[in-house]
Amino acid sequence: MMEHSTEILLLTTKLKIPAPRKNYIVRHGLFEQLSKCRDMSIIFLSGGAGTGKTTLLSSFIHEKELKNVCWLSLDFANTNVYSFWLYFTASVSQFLQDEGNLLDLMRMNPDTKYMENVLITLINRLWGDDEYYMVLDDVHYIRDEALIRTFEFFIEAMPSNFHFFMLSRDDPPVYLGPMAVSGRLLFIDGKQLQLTKEEGMEFLRGTMKLADSEEELNQLNHYAEGWIGGLQLAAAAKAAGKYSGQLLRAGGGIASQYLTREIIDALTEKERDFLIKTGYLSYFDADICSKLFVGFTKPDFNQMMERLMEKNLFVICLDEQNGIYRYHNILSEYLKQQFLCLSEEQKAECYRITAGAFEEKGDYEEALGEYCEAGNYNEVMRLAKSMEGRIEAWNYLDKVPIELLFQDTDLAAQCFIYNLGNLNMERCHVIYEKFKELYEDSDLFSIVDFAQIYFTNENGILPQYPALTDKQIDKIPYGPVVKAVLLIENAGALLEKMQYEEAENCIIKGIKIAAGLNPFIGFFAYNQLGQVYEEMGRLNDSFSCYAKSKEVLKPINGLMGIETNYYFGLAGVYMRRMELEQAEIELEYSKRLLEERHIHVDITDMTLDYHLAEMKFLHGDNDTAVSYVEGILTEYPNYSVLTLGRLLYELACIDRLPESLSDNILKELDATNKYSKQPLMKLLRGRILFKLGSTAEALKETEEILTSSRLNHNMLRLVEADILKIYMLFHLPDKSASQREIRNLLVEAIHYAQENRILMPFYLDRNTLLPMLREIYQKSAGNQLLSAAETAFLGETIVICGGQTYKENKPELLSARENEVLSQLAQGITNREIAEKLCISQATVKTHVLSIFGKLGVSSRMLAVEKARKEGLI
Repeated sequence: MMEHSTEILLLTTKLKIPAPRKNYIVRHGLFEQLSKCRDMSIIFLSGGAGTGKTTLLSSFIHEKELKNVCWLSLDFANTNVYSFWLYFTASVSQFLQDEGNLLDLMRMNPDTKYMENVLITLINRLWGDDEYYMVLDDVHYIRDEALIRTFEFFIEAMPSNFHFFMLSRDDPPVYLGPMAVSGRLLFIDGKQLQLTKEEGMEFLRGTMKLADSEEELNQLNHYAEGWIGGLQLAAAAKAAGKYSGQLLRAGGGIASQYLTREIIDALTEKERDFLIKTGYLSYFDADICSKLFVGFTKPDFNQMMERLMEKNLFVICLDEQNGIYRYHNILSEYLKQQFLCLSEEQKAECYRITAGAFEEKGDYEEALGEYCEAGNYNEVMRLAKSMEGRIEAWNYLDKVPIELLFQDTDLAAQCFIYNLGNLNMERCHVIYEKFKELYEDSDLFSIVDFAQIYFTNENGILPQYPALTDKQIDKIPYGPVVKAVLLIENAGALLEKMQYEEAENCIIKGIKIAAGLNPFIGFFAYNQLGQVYEEMGRLNDSFSCYAKSKEVLKPINGLMGIETNYYFGLAGVYMRRMELEQAEIELEYSKRLLEERHIHVDITDMTLDYHLAEMKFLHGDNDTAVSYVEGILTEYPNYSVLTLGRLLYELACIDRLPESLSDNILKELDATNKYSKQPLMKLLRGRILFKLGSTAEALKETEEILTSSRLNHNMLRLVEADILKIYMLFHLPDKSASQREIRNLLVEAIHYAQENRILMPFYLDRNTLLPMLREIYQKSAGNQLLSAAETAFLGETIVICGGQTYKENKPELLSARENEVLSQLAQGITNREIAEKLCISQATVKTHVLSIFGKLGVSSRMLAVEKARKEGLI
C-alpha cells in the first residue's frame, strides 16, 4: 500500500541531492568557477529549462566531493514565508545537531512578523568554523514579498561560513547588490551554461554513448546550439535510428510530428503500446503495468524501462528503490494526445484497470481521477464515501451529475462546501436550489442555508437562519466533515444571538470531530473562531486563531477562493487595534488574490470595498470615506443597508449620516427584529436616536448594551457602549451629566480595552474624548486610578487620537535597572546571560522581567521589546 504516496515522494525530492547522471561530462571551465564557492556568499546559476543547471551542480558536488551540502528543491507550495523557512530549517538541521528543536521552534512561529526573530536564532546556530553549502533549486518560484523580505534579511545577516547556490530560470528574486560590491557574488548565466562544441561532442559520445560518424554528431551538436535539453532530444531521435533535422532551437518545443516520425515510429509495436497506455498516468510502476498489460511480469517491466532509457526517451525515475516512473512533460503531453486516439472501449478499459490498481495501492486521488475519466461516477461516489470527507476527493466529486450526487446528501453537502471554498457561486446555487427543493423543511437544509448571502438577497433583507440545538445536529445523517462544517456555521447563528460561549464550544467541537480528516475544516474553523473572539474583543485570542488558520492554509489544494476571508478577517482585527499599516498589507493580499484568481462575487467585492472605506475613516480621510460608502450603496442596491453596519456607525460618528439613510436604517431594524437585538445594531440605533433628539430612548438602548456586554464578557461592545454613553452625556443639551459618571465610564473603557489594545472606538470619538483622556492621564501619576499597563495604554490612545506626544511629560514607566534589563532583552539573550552582564542574580533578572511585562501590559519577551520600541523606550 502506498498511501499518500505523492506527498512522500515530493518530500523526498525536495530535500534530496539529485544523483549526477552516469558518465557526466566534467565541465572544466564552469567547475573552475564553481570551485570559488568557499570565498563566495552567493553562487547564482541562471538559465532556461533544460540548460543543465541541476546536472552541472550535482556533478560538481560529486566530482569535488564537496562536504556539508544540503539541497532544497522549491515549487509553488514552498513560496510562502512559513513553508519556505520550515523546509529550509529541515534541510540545514543536519548541520546543527539540535534534535529537531529549531525545527519545532519554526513550526510554532508561522506569523511573518515574528519570523526575523526566529531567523536570528537560526543564523546564530549556523555560525561556526565549518563551511556549509545550501542549494536552492528553482528559486524563480519565489515571488511572495514577505518571503523576499525575510530572505534578504537572512542573506544580509548570514555568517561568512554559510554559502548559497541558487538555481533559477529568471533574475534573482532578492537584492544581491551588497554581495556583488563586496566580491562575494558569483553569477553564471544561461550563455555560460551552454555546452561548447567540444563539450557537446563529449556529451553525445561519452554520456549518451552514440557511435555515429563525426559528421552526424556534429550535425546534432549544431542544431542543439549548446542547449543540453535539446541535445538530449536530438540524441533520442538518433537512438531511434533516425534524424530529420526538425529539432527546434534552444528552449523551444518539439512538434508532435517530429516526436511521431523520429521517435515513436522507430519503436517496436510493444514499446509504442506501452508508452501510449502509460503516458496519461501521473506515475506508474510494475504493479500497475502488470494489470494494464496481460501477462506482463515485473522482469518484463524492468526490461521495458531499461530499453526505453537506453533509447534516451524522456523517462524520469521518481523512486529507484520501488521502481516508480513518470514521463517528461513534453513526452507526457504528446502521449496523452495519442491515448485519446484509441477507441472508446480501449480507453474505458485502461481507465477501469488503472483506477483499480491505484485504489489497491491506497492512492485514492489517482483512482478517482481515473474513474472520472471513465465516466464511472458510481465508483467515484463509492470511493469518495469511503474517504470520509477528505479534501482529495472533492474536486472529483464535483464532476458527478447532480441527480446522482443527491443520492447521498452527505456527498452533496461536501460538494457544496468545495464550491463555496472556491467561490464558484454558479455551482453553489445549483446545489443550493436542489437542497431547497428536497429538504427545505428539514434540518438537512441548514448545511447550505447559511451561504445564501453569497448569491441571494431577497427583498434587500439580510438572510436569517436559526441556530440548531445539539440534539438537532446529532440527528442529522452527515459524516464527520460535513457535521463539523454545520457546527462551525451554527456558531455563526449563535454569535448573532450573543451566545458567545456556546458559539466558541460549537466551533471547538467541530474541530475535534473532523480532526485529521480535512485541513479545510481547520482553516474554516479557526477563521470563524477568530471572528467570534473579535466580536467579544478578545483580539489577542483572535490573532492566535488566525495564526492557526494560516498553518493549515498550505495543504488546502483547490479551495483558495475562500482564502480571502482569512485576509479580510485579519485586516479587521488589525483595524480594531489601529494597526493600519498591517491592515493595509492584509487587504492588499486579498485584493491581489481576487485579481489573480479572477474572483468576482458581489459579497466578496463589497467586502473589499467595505474594508477600503473603513481604512479611509481610520486614516481621518472622511470625505473619501463618505464617497466610498455612497459608492457601495449605489453599486449594491439589493443588499440591506444593515450589511454596512460598522461603516454606517462610523458615518454617524463624524456626523455624516444623511437623515434619509438614518430613517431607512431605523425602518429596517424595526422590520428585522433579530438584528435589532445585536450590540452593533443597538449602538447604531442608539447614536441615531440621540442625533434625532430621542435622548432617553438612546440612553436606554446604550444601557442595555452595557448590561448585556458585562454579563456576556463582551469587552469590545462594552468599550464601545461606554464611549457612546460618554458621548451622549457630554453632549446633553442641559449639560446635566455627572463628571464623575463620565470619568468612571472612561476608566472602565480603558480597563477593558487595554489588554487587547481595542483602540478604534476611542479614535472614532476622538474629538469628544481627547480632552478627557489627557486629564485622566495627568491625574494617573501617583494615584490608583489606573494600573501601570493601563496608563501606558492611555498614553498610546492619546497619540492615536491625535494628541501631542505625551512622552516628555509622562512619569518614568520603568526604573533605571528595568531599563537596563529591557535593553538586554532586546538583544535576544537569556536571563542567565543578562545576570552575568549586569552582575545580578537570575532570580533578580526574572523579577525585573515580570515587572517589565506588567508595566508594559505584555506577556512575552518578544512583545515587550516590540512595545518598548513603539514607546521609544529602546
